[in-house]
Amino acid sequence: MKSHHIAGLDIVRTIAILAVVIAHSSEFLLRLANVPHIGGAIRSTVEFVQPFGQFGVELFFVLSGFLIGNILIRTFDSPVNFSFRQVRHFWVRRWFRTLPLYWLILTVDIVLYYFLDLKSHEMPKGLFYLFLQNLWYPHPQYFFGEAWSLSIEEWFYLTLPVAMYICTVLARPVNKPRFLFRVFTGYLLVFVAIRIVNAFHPLNGPDQDAGIRKVVLFRLDAVMYGVLMAWFSYYYGQVMNRIKNYLLIADVAGIVFVFYLLRGPSVRMTAPENETFRFASDAFLYVALPLFFSFCLPFANSIKTLSSRRFSGFFTHISKISYSMYLVHYSLIFIPFFYNYQNSSPLIIVGLYILYWVIVIGLSSLLYKYFETSILRLRDRFANEK
Repeated sequence: MKSHHIAGLDIVRTIAILAVVIAHSSEFLLRLANVPHIGGAIRSTVEFVQPFGQFGVELFFVLSGFLIGNILIRTFDSPVNFSFRQVRHFWVRRWFRTLPLYWLILTVDIVLYYFLDLKSHEMPKGLFYLFLQNLWYPHPQYFFGEAWSLSIEEWFYLTLPVAMYICTVLARPVNKPRFLFRVFTGYLLVFVAIRIVNAFHPLNGPDQDAGIRKVVLFRLDAVMYGVLMAWFSYYYGQVMNRIKNYLLIADVAGIVFVFYLLRGPSVRMTAPENETFRFASDAFLYVALPLFFSFCLPFANSIKTLSSRRFSGFFTHISKISYSMYLVHYSLIFIPFFYNYQNSSPLIIVGLYILYWVIVIGLSSLLYKYFETSILRLRDRFANEK
């Protein structure tokens, strides 16, 4: 099993998963809100970190797009003509990486929720196995809530290579870079246009989070911003290296601006009363978020190694177990065992919160070592035989 880690991208992945887990578990700390002297600060802190989960997922989207984009671009740019065999090979490798652990955790969740009698009967669980739980309709709220983003990514992995293959068959490209850019931008603009049309009469009602952000049909462009950044980095690497610092500054400035729009007291872009703001938010907020986050990727990609072994080891490890962490941290651990805890003792609450993190990281490390690595070795063996 080959492993080629770029330190900067490991850092991005680490930031993304920690942001998601911090945001999803921060509600537990609200049990300290009534503690004298610190209660107000705790409540303010929890409110401040709530958007981190949304930002972390958007960061995951563009990072996945960047990595997958590099694979598809190198495959397409090779001397061998792009064929459906290459598409199938890409799918097999992706599915070996993502599906076995997802199916394992999904199955454990189904059994666990059944025996704990947790209310999660919103739709048949079999739909989750094929990522059919949020195609153009809202994702279930109470069961495996984090799976919405995985559904978006899997459908992206399925549809983009097909779009590339069909366009290749129809157009027979001569200039591969230009052709790829047109396919990528065309794919992106299709789903931006769908979201703009939806903004006039929202298909799933006024709830932007459930009706737009977590719906496959309205979010497939989110991963494409990372793919486009991979295209620029692949064909214009020297230019991107020269402007990477400026892009990083634009990234930070843009995310701070969006954070203000989401949390600012005078502007609430997710539920504004002003109709113009509402339309702009529904149509373009999910252009701005992944676009700004994609600006950090050239800078991160330029950081090949870290001088400190301690920091390098930390980021590498969290990066490796990030997929397991994403799958287990909320529906498997937080909701069943921590969410409804009511003890008001500050010491016990803090201790349990620390225990939560130990369990998340420990279980994720075990899953990576004994399950994910075995699957990846099987994938490499299967790919080599083919």
